[in-house]
Amino acid sequence: MIRSVAAAAASLAFAVGTAFAQGTDGAESFVKELVAELRTQAETHGEGSKEVRDELQANLAAEDIGKFLLAGDAAKGASEAERGRYDELFPSYIAAAYADEIGQLTAREIEVKQSLERRPGDYIVQSVLRDKEGRARADIDWRVREKDGEYKLLDVLVERTSPLITRRQAFSSRVRDGGVAGLLTHMEEVIAASAAVN
Repeated sequence: MIRSVAAAAASLAFAVGTAFAQGTDGAESFVKELVAELRTQAETHGEGSKEVRDELQANLAAEDIGKFLLAGDAAKGASEAERGRYDELFPSYIAAAYADEIGQLTAREIEVKQSLERRPGDYIVQSVLRDKEGRARADIDWRVREKDGEYKLLDVLVERTSPLITRRQAFSSRVRDGGVAGLLTHMEEVIAASAAVN
């Protein structure tokens, strides 16, 4: 009986350990592949190009990011039509907004160091940005979310600073000054300006 319990416990521990490794390893692989693909697209078509935006849009956790950015009083004040338009615009908007920012990072060497699981399905992949001489220039943390075996990029922190916090404050400010309609106009302008690059 004792041997059976011990065997079962060992089996469970192995399964949990394997699942943890797959999760963190999967998150690291996702970041490495995304960085490599974004670098290829940027070198071939240019930073901020349609190809870079498309790659980002396919790999960003747009729904989760969108909910985070439009929250509190801003979300409560949105009409059903405005909320629908926001959801429609957001994937293209956030890809356009991130294209140059992330493109500048991926243009340099990024060395992945390790990954941590914050909670089930939520990972931090820690990396270092290096210059042409190989010197460490900045710590870059990639926050990755996994759902049903699919990994998506949630945030990119440079020296522990999240651009999502700044962007959320900017969203709140725009809604306060011009209402949700003003925010939607801004989003449309960002998408249009980005599309004009190609």
